[in-house]
This record gives sequence, C-alpha cells and structure tokens, in this order.
Amino acid sequence: MTKRRLPRAALGVALVLWAGSWRIIYLEVTRWHHMDAHLRFTGPPVVPGRPAPSPGLPVIMAVVAAAAAPLAVLATAVLLARSSRPRGR
Repeated sequence: MTKRRLPRAALGVALVLWAGSWRIIYLEVTRWHHMDAHLRFTGPPVVPGRPAPSPGLPVIMAVVAAAAAPLAVLATAVLLARSSRPRGR
C-alpha cells in the first residue's frame, strides 16, 4: 500500500469496527439480554450451589471494541488530516 492509502484503509477498518461493535452491543442489550441499559453484564439467574456467571470473551471483546474504536477513528482521522494538509512555509 502506498503511504496515502494506508491511513484511509485504517480509517475504513476502524469505522467498520466501530459500527459493528455498537451493533453487537445493541443486540446484547435488546435481543440477547446479556447486558442492561447501563451496559453492565446481566447473566442468567444464579443456580444455588454454583458460582455467579461472568461475561464471556465475546461480551468483553464487544465492550472493548466499542470503547476503543471511536478513539481509533479519531486518531486515524487526525493523522490523515495532518498528512493531507499542504506543507507551506
């Protein structure tokens, strides 16, 4: 990839990751009910004598991606804007 296409590709990947992660968060809250409206994990009822359920890797990764993707989009957009600015004196 050329020097110009790499930031654009990274921005595209970050935007897709952002949209996809928030779609998964939406499904976790509304359809699957693994999270509540405050984005906290809500597992199934605890069976007596068993440990309390904890969020699995998909739930943890969706939350991490939903938090990190906007930062990645912002950082990539700033780098892209700075690299495309004319270098005048």
